[in-house]
Amino acid sequence: MSENESKQPDSEQISLLENVYEFIIPKYREAHDLMVSMLDFSNANELRVVDLGSGLGGLSRRVFETFPRATIFGIDNNEQILLRGREKLVNFKQQFLPFHRDLNQPSWSEDLESIDAIISSFSLDYLPLERHKQLVQEAFNILNPLGRWISCEFFKAGDSRVNRIFHEIEIQFVRKAMKNGQVSQKQIDQLSQSTVLRQQHHVCTLDTKIEWLRIAGFDKIEVPWKFLNLAIISAVR
Repeated sequence: MSENESKQPDSEQISLLENVYEFIIPKYREAHDLMVSMLDFSNANELRVVDLGSGLGGLSRRVFETFPRATIFGIDNNEQILLRGREKLVNFKQQFLPFHRDLNQPSWSEDLESIDAIISSFSLDYLPLERHKQLVQEAFNILNPLGRWISCEFFKAGDSRVNRIFHEIEIQFVRKAMKNGQVSQKQIDQLSQSTVLRQQHHVCTLDTKIEWLRIAGFDKIEVPWKFLNLAIISAVR
């Protein structure tokens, strides 16, 4: 059993995350909308998409809303989360294919080929930096020519003030959600003990991630959206 597997959330924590996750990350919905808008394909296409760290399927759901004929391979190291994600995507149960795999292992990409797009949100900073760099190359290798990489991640800002401001905004965001009755103090207290949030994060700089993409062979690397130290990166194979 790997370290990540030993820290997997139980069913109670999964339910908690499902109910409050989008209310504790500023710009969560906005980021997902913009990520989908960067998929420059016809909505009639039968896209083959990989969602790295697909979790409860929030980003995959947004892709299906725009590309109803897509097939999405959801990669996550927690089987219960994958199954819950599939339940939430019941209208696309034949098109959302859950793969119980660990992104820390190169084998995550086995049997995946002819992929049009690789997407990921709020997941890759759980990987150690060297492994994160290797995964970028593995992603490049399974993409079709002109295939897209689109990720939304937290990055280490050069100015520590940026990090502090983002943390302050996170607190304000949670307080507003509590005031509006979207989350409770009890849920926030439970979330602070979640094995998901207590996992170690390995945050690189934005320039470092761009360099990894360039080394892997990606072209047209852009940062179409940025909010303090949260950013979307788009790149083309």
